[in-house]
Amino acid sequence: MIVDIHTHILPGVDDGAADYSEALEMARMAVADGTTHLFATPHHRDCTPLTRTEVADRVAKLQDKLDKANIPLTVIPGHEVRLYNDMLDDWAKELAGPLGNSRYVLAEPLFHHYDKHTNAMLFELFDRGYIPIMAHPERILPIQKDLSLIEPFLERGGLTQITSGSIFSSKDRLAHQTAQTMLRNGMAHIIASDAHKPYRRRPILTKAGQAAARIVGSMQAEAMISTNPAAIVQNKLISTPKIAV
Repeated sequence: MIVDIHTHILPGVDDGAADYSEALEMARMAVADGTTHLFATPHHRDCTPLTRTEVADRVAKLQDKLDKANIPLTVIPGHEVRLYNDMLDDWAKELAGPLGNSRYVLAEPLFHHYDKHTNAMLFELFDRGYIPIMAHPERILPIQKDLSLIEPFLERGGLTQITSGSIFSSKDRLAHQTAQTMLRNGMAHIIASDAHKPYRRRPILTKAGQAAARIVGSMQAEAMISTNPAAIVQNKLISTPKIAV
């Protein structure tokens, strides 16, 4: 089972798939790469606001089209929860939510800002019984400058999701370097595509898994694209390696 926990495959919602044609093309690419399950995680802000129920309804419609097209892919609803200061207000309105029916939340820091308020929101999710998964920390400018910013989050039991392209491509040099450092230091737990289009940030995981294996070994790389994200589908706890100091 290969599972992609971060995609923008839901059509006409955010800056991801524009329509069902693009969504189905992305699905075919994912299946060709070996993916069996993926989460549809539209941005909870800065796009069409959708409640958890509305996301689930749209996912059901997409799943129906996939089934009729004989594309063997299971799509699960979720949100990419952006950590604005009023995120918890959106959570109360169900405009933000966990991955499927699990305890896991895909939480996205702001790209140019990370401070005690960011940690406070993440820790509030812990206090409510959830386990936050930080989306693409290797692309967040303050974290690129100082990885120690996320150590309290990791020590609390938080997880990180590295974007596949950050691992196998050096086009974004800082993201690539940060991803490699996080892999070496045991600070990375899941690889996901953050797929947006069939032609931009595509839903491909195995290439990143192969690149990660050269750093962390094949067993840990396999866990990052299969074992760990599969545990999210099943709502099981994920065991994590110790952070290298």
